[in-house]
Amino acid sequence: MTRLTRYFIVLLILCAVGTADAQWRCLYATYDDNWDGNAIGAQAASVGVIKENTFIALVSAWSGDVSTNCYMLPYVNADSATGRKYGYGYDPTDVFQVWTDGGFDQVIMAGAWKIKATPDSLIYVANNDPDHNILVFKFTGDTIATVPVKSTGVYPRQQTGSTAIHGIDVDANGYVYVCVDSTTGGTKDIQVYNPVSQWTASHTDAPACTIDLPNGRYQGITVSSDGKMIFVCEYASRKVLKYKGTPATGYTADAGFNFALSAGDTLSSGLTAGPVGAAYLAPNNILAVACSRLLTLGAGYSYGRIYLVNVNNGNLISTDTTLNYINTALWNFVQTGTYQTRGGGTVPGNASGYTSTYDVKWDAAKNLYTQSYYGWTVDKWQYNGTLPTITLTGVEEIGDMLPSGYVLSQNYPNPFNPTTAIDFTLPASGFVSLKVYDLLGREVMTLVNEQKAAGTYRATFDASNMPSGTYFYALKAGSFNSVKKMTLVK
Repeated sequence: MTRLTRYFIVLLILCAVGTADAQWRCLYATYDDNWDGNAIGAQAASVGVIKENTFIALVSAWSGDVSTNCYMLPYVNADSATGRKYGYGYDPTDVFQVWTDGGFDQVIMAGAWKIKATPDSLIYVANNDPDHNILVFKFTGDTIATVPVKSTGVYPRQQTGSTAIHGIDVDANGYVYVCVDSTTGGTKDIQVYNPVSQWTASHTDAPACTIDLPNGRYQGITVSSDGKMIFVCEYASRKVLKYKGTPATGYTADAGFNFALSAGDTLSSGLTAGPVGAAYLAPNNILAVACSRLLTLGAGYSYGRIYLVNVNNGNLISTDTTLNYINTALWNFVQTGTYQTRGGGTVPGNASGYTSTYDVKWDAAKNLYTQSYYGWTVDKWQYNGTLPTITLTGVEEIGDMLPSGYVLSQNYPNPFNPTTAIDFTLPASGFVSLKVYDLLGREVMTLVNEQKAAGTYRATFDASNMPSGTYFYALKAGSFNSVKKMTLVK
């Protein structure tokens, strides 16, 4: 079968499940073979996006258990062939970037797997030196430099402890979130630090809050812009966990969010893949989850996907497969005719090859950026239709008067499509459960399952991915039980 034949087979499949025009496409992948002009030149572990086509590529190469490279490369006005500001040559060895305060305080970058870049050109690195520092750099337009400590009074590094950190994100208020790789026996598995402007010269500030996660292997973290939702990728169990709260009040697990890879998420060899990176798109409330098989040559190239997830419940955002996920491995195969090559393709420079998708980031124009660890590229993806906007669900307190009794109100609007509000009142604090069931009595969503203070609350139910029909919602609080009916009409 020729490469052209394979391309038309995939095109026919896309036409069968949705409009072929409205789909995800890789606009460019930085050339790997243009080593003296635009190539990253080594394994690309992560990408940080400052704005559209301006990004930072993180190189973090390993040979066995020994880190052989760890540095960052900036790209400005990038495409497949241009944009790189400087380079370290092709396939270099023993190149390590150094964080410094301009004096004797220096930390070598080593074993970093994730970075986060912000619109103000700061770059946060989850570094794995002995103290596992969060290192902060700034892109000046031409070079990546450390923030000048003496002139600003800011001390932009923070020690996190004795356990490797593999995920990092920053919310709109400047709070910094990191997750550790392995949590066996640990209790501070997610650490949330105050904004960098508040860090002190000791570099050992206590976190604003911490979260104890179930034992696992956590590879990526992302947060909503307001910091009220945290999503963390657990590679071993192949799940993404969600936590709700704030840095000031702490966080609790959201049992109503369930995203997990299925039996179909396997490599051609039968090996399984897992979620390794995630990114939150604030205007649309969409979670992008990068899934791959970590550090697996050969068979690993046959699998790579980016799922688009509803942040309320963990469902995919649509039933349209041209919208709800990107099959990066299939794209590479169609463009190049194999899973293990870089060149060729129907459009030059839009396939990374050697699929190894470990990270994902959005820009303000709603483009997605990922990387190929073994393809040594950064790739830009675009959906040429309209991304949906997900209505946030959850529970908010809407009254400050102490209620006289338990009340479960009728949802409104009713009938509804696709969201509706459910109000309830509690005269006393206690454990509260509010769940939604279908006509067969099967639980379809948990809206509340936690301790609540006395008050009046409003929960929002999003049924975007549910069929039309009659549903029931049940409130349990202490000895109080109440059930009401609602109708979804699409």
